[in-house]
Amino acid sequence: MGSVRRANLNQFLGYLLLNVIVSALTVTIVLLIWDSREPPAPEATPTATTDLEAVVASAIPTDTPTIPPSVTPATYTVQPGDTLMDIATLLGIDMQALMAANGLTDPDTLSTGQVLIVPVGDAATPPPATRAPQAASSTVTPNPEAQAPHVEIRGVSGAGVLESETVLLLNTGGDAYMAGWLLDDGQGRRYTFPIFTLHNGAVSLHTRAGTDTVIDLYWGLDEAVWLPGRVITLRDSSGQTHSTFTIPGG
Repeated sequence: MGSVRRANLNQFLGYLLLNVIVSALTVTIVLLIWDSREPPAPEATPTATTDLEAVVASAIPTDTPTIPPSVTPATYTVQPGDTLMDIATLLGIDMQALMAANGLTDPDTLSTGQVLIVPVGDAATPPPATRAPQAASSTVTPNPEAQAPHVEIRGVSGAGVLESETVLLLNTGGDAYMAGWLLDDGQGRRYTFPIFTLHNGAVSLHTRAGTDTVIDLYWGLDEAVWLPGRVITLRDSSGQTHSTFTIPGG
């Protein structure tokens, strides 16, 4: 019967050590290969871009040019019995501005049917530095104080006809307190002004009877007094002469 040869202990230990070394090398190589792999780069997500200047520009409203409408001049046709002061009062504008818009220098030159241009806006008020021209037959006592009243006789309309006879007074200075002022016809007749303030503007004194207003005063006589050739004198309550006017004709 043959005998079985048993491996000794040294051979077994050598074989076991060899297996351990081979296994360790195999694991190490696998790990090295795995670590050397680069992770895939993440896909770039496209980012929406915004043109900020374009957005701001679109938010700004675009000016649309406005074409001004054509302006049609306003006119007024003079009616029988109209005076320049009456027309200015009716239209709510300054008499001097109405005269300037129509090239008038005398408020008594109106005629029935005459077409007047009516000033509007800034043209409806007189320029502050411009004074109304004086009639050739009128003389006014100068006043050196800019804020003092400057009242003058501007003319007489309807002279000799009671129903239309009117004296026009114009103040181009400061407020004039007219109480006690006199209008003298040179023949002994005098009109005494009531308690009344004449601001920068005009007032009409009618010879006939009527009811006083802020722009119209009435003497209350029953006959005309302003005859051609007579000299009208305006004096204040202290007797100082402010204006004289010679009625044309005579």
